[in-house]
Amino acid sequence: MKQRITQAFMVIMFMTIVLTAQARDNEREISLTTVKQKAVVLKLDNVNEGTSIRLLNEKGQVLFSDETKFGKYGKVFNLEKLERGKLVLEVEDQETVQLLPITVTEQSASMELENQTTYIKPIVRVQNGEMKVFLRAGHQPFVMRMLDNFNDIVYRQTVKDTLGGMKRYDVSKLPSGKYNIQFTADGRSFYHTITLN
Repeated sequence: MKQRITQAFMVIMFMTIVLTAQARDNEREISLTTVKQKAVVLKLDNVNEGTSIRLLNEKGQVLFSDETKFGKYGKVFNLEKLERGKLVLEVEDQETVQLLPITVTEQSASMELENQTTYIKPIVRVQNGEMKVFLRAGHQPFVMRMLDNFNDIVYRQTVKDTLGGMKRYDVSKLPSGKYNIQFTADGRSFYHTITLN
């Protein structure tokens, strides 16, 4: 019996190590390099196809926007034409939004990796009169609002980290129609639309 427990434990440990290594291999990598005080090279590795990339200034105005078509992405910016000051690089895929502060001077552009923020988007599923909201552990506190097709709030709740995992909501008594689910954290919102029959 002890031998079987030991073997089972060893298999679990091995699988954990393999999965952790794979997760590290697939982690998104972002780099920003200044070349001869003339150009700024943005490179992304291990990104999903369709990931959106936006560069915003302090006022939230979009200076640059693009979308990835492969697992890698590259863009060269002319440093002389790049707006000076504090900028934000926003990288968004289906699961996350990553915000990386960038400081641009006359000579260089650099990322402030220690000040980056990553938002993990909630996932919503509806089946048999029940709405399930999936949240990863460590998420920011979200305010969840459910609005009907008249934009009236039918449900509101603050979802904190201590409530991570899956939350269930009984939607069986709501009238048929489309409902918009809005999750807001730090002034940033994520939306889902569900249809109840």
